[in-house]
Amino acid sequence: MRNYKTLILISIVMVLAVSLVAPSTALAQGNSDDDGPGKALSVLESTFKNLGVLAIKFMYTLSFIVVLVGGVKNGFAINVAQQIGVAGMASRHTWNFIMGIVVFVLFLATLPILNLVIDNVTHLVPTNIDIYTPTW
Repeated sequence: MRNYKTLILISIVMVLAVSLVAPSTALAQGNSDDDGPGKALSVLESTFKNLGVLAIKFMYTLSFIVVLVGGVKNGFAINVAQQIGVAGMASRHTWNFIMGIVVFVLFLATLPILNLVIDNVTHLVPTNIDIYTPTW
């Protein structure tokens, strides 16, 4: 029997590597005197928005991998159950496979809601904060 824990660990490491290969570049802006704190805050706002979008893309990728691994496992189990003649096991794994797809579709339906929340929350950053003289 194959060691699936190693295969899952390698898959997770590959997903992390792919999602972190080309991160967005954060540029320092607002160095001259004519740039106000609003410019730096808009850069900060866009950085947090990009991080949120990157997290959502990572969740998409992770969900695709989970469904793929679950589908292959359940498909193999259904095939084995049919070959050895255990109808109850085949039926259970078929329902397992169907429910995995339903949960996956429901998960994908929540991700646009997260995008909407990220878009609305990033506009709550006030633009009149003096970032040059902290008050702490």
